[in-house]
Amino acid sequence: MGVVRIFGVGLAFTAVLTVGTACTVTTTTSSSSSSSKPTSSTTTSSSSATSTPTSSTPSGVAPLGDYTYLLLQASDIGPDTATTAPPVQNPGGIAGAGVTYANPDRTRSIDDLVVVFTDPATAAQQAKERASSYGKYVTGAPQPFEVGTNGLIAVGTSPDNSKSVTYVTFAEGRVGVDLEFDSAPNDPAPSDVVLDMARRQDQLIKDRLPA
Repeated sequence: MGVVRIFGVGLAFTAVLTVGTACTVTTTTSSSSSSSKPTSSTTTSSSSATSTPTSSTPSGVAPLGDYTYLLLQASDIGPDTATTAPPVQNPGGIAGAGVTYANPDRTRSIDDLVVVFTDPATAAQQAKERASSYGKYVTGAPQPFEVGTNGLIAVGTSPDNSKSVTYVTFAEGRVGVDLEFDSAPNDPAPSDVVLDMARRQDQLIKDRLPA
């Protein structure tokens, strides 16, 4: 699926992440992540999936780099979970990383996107402004969410009513997080699964990129 996320940093920009054709993931409440930060020599991005930026990086965004170490491992989500493609570095030419996780039959998927900003205040502001763009991805209205700073969640369907969508955004330190849980119509992701994954992603950022 092609995932488009918009973050506000004064001058709006679009980060485009192409991550295959999966549909969302079965998850469990297994133990916290034990994966380690990759060395600088590790390359996990797929160059064919990264779009070329059309202009210079907006102010407020961190320098480009390998931020895939800020993403959860599939094993952190559930024993039957896998990624649909390698993580993408700096999607849309914006500092960050993204990946899609899916269950074996790809009836459930989770898109995970992180964008790295220069400071916590900018990340918090973009998370606050995300409410205005929720309608692009889910029919439900955004409500406060208990994870991170300026967390939001909406549960509903995609605008074309083809699938159930739970959409979550929040900031943690200098990082903006965007999670989209997709599944069959009338079968939304369980709320405890959504909360558990959001907390895991939040804690991973705290551990690996302190503000």
